[in-house]
Amino acid sequence: MSEKNRIKESILKHKILIVDDQLPNIILLENILNLTGFNEILSTTDSTTALEKIETHKPDILLLDLMMPEVTGFDILAELEKTTESRDFMPVLVLTADTNPKSKEKALKLGASDFLTKPFDISEVSLRIQNLLTTKYLMDQLKNQNDHLEDLVKIRTEQLQTAKEEAERNEKKYRLLFDANLDDINLFYIDESGPSNFIETNPASEAVLGYTKEELLKLSISDIDTGMVDNEYFQEKLQKLLEKGSLEFETIIRKKNGELRNMEVKANVFELEGKTAVLNIYRDITDRIKFIEAILKQNRAFKEIAWIQSHVVRAPLARMMGVIHLLTDMDDLENKDPELYKFIKMILDSAFELDQIIREISEKTAEAQKNQDL
Repeated sequence: MSEKNRIKESILKHKILIVDDQLPNIILLENILNLTGFNEILSTTDSTTALEKIETHKPDILLLDLMMPEVTGFDILAELEKTTESRDFMPVLVLTADTNPKSKEKALKLGASDFLTKPFDISEVSLRIQNLLTTKYLMDQLKNQNDHLEDLVKIRTEQLQTAKEEAERNEKKYRLLFDANLDDINLFYIDESGPSNFIETNPASEAVLGYTKEELLKLSISDIDTGMVDNEYFQEKLQKLLEKGSLEFETIIRKKNGELRNMEVKANVFELEGKTAVLNIYRDITDRIKFIEAILKQNRAFKEIAWIQSHVVRAPLARMMGVIHLLTDMDDLENKDPELYKFIKMILDSAFELDQIIREISEKTAEAQKNQDL
């Protein structure tokens, strides 16, 4: 179906209200409209009820006589003009035998859309009504589209506002986490020419590195990371970071006062304002490394003690135990000198007990060493 035919089919379903104090005029108009194909036709000869019928039935077009007793067509137009903004567009086709230009001008000023001059011409009646209803149809379509667009704009605006508020909340949350973090966090851009100066850093940087934020923003990672002196080291780390998106490694950082500190680094690469950016989180592990070194040193000492216990101490103890054992085996020593035998036997038992204690200490030391190695 063509657009023209679709519009015509649609407007034939519109409601028409005729207000004329002359019944023959109404009958004539109803017949013309029925022949044209209109079926929703209301009419009244009582102009005092016109406004009520308009409010109740909400016609799509009003055919209005101007010259009527009690309430004239001008009166009805004047009342309708007051409510124009609160209702949908309703064209008004004025029915009149008055050819006075001033009457037409007054009607037009009050909102009349077009005129039909009495006596009616059948073809003119049908064409004028269809033209006005076509205009209404197109205006209603335009209004619906505008309303739809307004709804879409409203929904989109609400979505954007919600997204903005969410972004602001996230920014506030991440800023709080960023500033409250005890690890040094810094951000910089990177490209083929190398790293840029730091573009952002958190308050912990001053405690970890000794630089104020203002000082640090004038520096780059090359100024604080001792490994950056080796270009091969930098390229290797950069390549891995770009491939994986994140990287963890250890490095040595030079603080503002020149002190070198061991750092555990967690690096993440992402896009920021159309550029490749790197976010580094530094955790000072110098004390941890010193502690581990102290434990390793202590373990070496324990191992040495265990060796001494197993080899140095037990060797003479074993010889002593052998001699004492020989003494206890002397012929009839227990009968000849019971007191001496008793003391020698006590020394031998103590030697065995001491040997067992040293053995247990050596085994526990060896087991502890094995656990440390694991």
